[in-house]
Amino acid sequence: MFGVVSETSYDLHFSVSRIPVRVSVWFWVGGAILGFDTLKLGVQYLLAWLLVLLVSILVHELGHAWTARWFGYSPSILLYQFGGLAFYQPWGRHSRTRSVLISLAGPGAGFVLYGLTELFIHFVVPRFYFNMAPTFRPLLGFILGEMEYVNLYWGLVNLLPVLPLDGGRVTEQVCGYFSPFRGLLYTAWIGAIVGGLVALSFFKEENQYAGFLFLMLAFSNVNIIQQWRYR
Repeated sequence: MFGVVSETSYDLHFSVSRIPVRVSVWFWVGGAILGFDTLKLGVQYLLAWLLVLLVSILVHELGHAWTARWFGYSPSILLYQFGGLAFYQPWGRHSRTRSVLISLAGPGAGFVLYGLTELFIHFVVPRFYFNMAPTFRPLLGFILGEMEYVNLYWGLVNLLPVLPLDGGRVTEQVCGYFSPFRGLLYTAWIGAIVGGLVALSFFKEENQYAGFLFLMLAFSNVNIIQQWRYR
């Protein structure tokens, strides 16, 4: 959607359960811009935000990647300035059902992480909270609060029927099932309308970043519609 993310010598490379992961240097730049307001609290809060972002988005993409590998595909992961991407090459008995399951596995993994965060807050933190340094308590509260927010709220937003979000991918498969020839067109129309309405909603809440993001997504879907017309 936003073009190819060129590899640089500053990118971070590692593997998780034999799945290659590349973290673009622009991931940190985008994350720092998104969490710039945390600097009002201190540099440690910005670093904590970047850690939350890294763990949360990586777990999301691992949900996609693990499910793809379960179906026999070879996945890889890229984290970049707009989030993350899980790549895999479908082959053999690929189906709409498999595609839907792979798409839903990302938000599903985030919801599991949200659940684990809740368990940690309610059953683990009370055991040592009052024994930790008073200066660390607000930072821990910030980290856990952001883990809740990102993995629940962002996961729900990601399920909206707007391409290229996971909800949009699922919508594409459903529309393609009922209309193999015009499925992508119908999906793009849904994405353009929903994306525009969500953008307006975010702008009304004065959430400019999310508003502009969904405005870009809406225009991306409009572009798909225009390309369809001139095929």
